[in-house]
Amino acid sequence: MSSRRWFHPTISGIEAEKLLQEQGFDGSFLARLSSSNPGAFTLSVRRGNEVTHIKIQNNGDFFDLYGGEKFATLPELVQYYMENGELKEKNGQAIELKQPLICAEPTTERYLAARPAHLPPL
Repeated sequence: MSSRRWFHPTISGIEAEKLLQEQGFDGSFLARLSSSNPGAFTLSVRRGNEVTHIKIQNNGDFFDLYGGEKFATLPELVQYYMENGELKEKNGQAIELKQPLICAEPTTERYLAARPAHLPPL
């Protein structure tokens, strides 16, 4: 992935919503550390005037979104859903990842190179 600046390591869910509402548009997204599940991630996506938060599961072997396609790294997961648009809410509505909301801080590569425990680091 050419730019991983969609990752915002230091913001909360409330801060993500505020940022997406103020600076984003329909389809803008960012990834962040999960507030409720240490070591996990959340994908926050603006849909119209609302923000949806999607838990990214990390079971130690792979990353996925509620049982879907499995990925070795977080950037692979984000790139896949940006390109394929197969992300859906539980009610079946499509969620599009159109435009990443760029983080002003430099991205810490250690977060993005994180791989499930059984795989060697990148």
